[in-house]
Amino acid sequence: MTYFDSLNFVYQLVSARLDLVVVLWALIALVLSLVLLHWLWGLAWNTSWGLFTRPSLAAFGTVAALVIGSSALFWLGAERVGTWLQLQAATLPKQMASDPALRYDIFVTAQQQLALTSGAADNEMALRNRRDLETLAQTAASLVRCPLTRSGPLGPGAPCQMRNPDEVAQETLQEIPPKAFPLTVTDDNPWVAYAVTTQIQAALSDATPKLTAGAAELRIVLAALFWIFIGLQVLIVPIAAVSDIRVHPQV
Repeated sequence: MTYFDSLNFVYQLVSARLDLVVVLWALIALVLSLVLLHWLWGLAWNTSWGLFTRPSLAAFGTVAALVIGSSALFWLGAERVGTWLQLQAATLPKQMASDPALRYDIFVTAQQQLALTSGAADNEMALRNRRDLETLAQTAASLVRCPLTRSGPLGPGAPCQMRNPDEVAQETLQEIPPKAFPLTVTDDNPWVAYAVTTQIQAALSDATPKLTAGAAELRIVLAALFWIFIGLQVLIVPIAAVSDIRVHPQV
């Protein structure tokens, strides 16, 4: 995935973070722009000033309020991207490592590759040596695929890069060395959990900097728009209000 593909996905990710609280803050920013910066600020310079005293400036004030509200909306959404990614890094690896469907798929696939039969229970198999255990860990690492989820922000279109399954398998056995063979395992075992967790963490570690960088750039642009249009209103409204006094002097 290229940088621009990642940036495009950031926009989708930001849009998914627009909850009720963010929308309410954006609406507050829009209303305050009209009331404080267009009406009350003009009233401070011209006691006869109103929201629609100057139709052309009323149109500008409306556009400015929409820009300020929209930029606030997506600015706050972009701020939440980092928090959301941190939450995924903390919860998604454990969630996927404990997924019964994935664990069963790994168990059956490894069993077929090793040509082993089930033990006393349907979800048990006896691993004969270290190579069998490495095959189990390699199978677990290879069955964690992109996209990480079927839908949502980490679904199709999200940046995703996995590690080499063979490297993950070797690391798994180094971190969790087996005590003795033959070794009877079920679908829920520490080697599968470690391999799956490692792959998810690798994918998130690859995606997070790209998404964070894109969200940071978006925040800068939106913050610039937000403050530029506030500044324009602060400058233009008094000029228009004073100009209106000159055109329509009070008798």
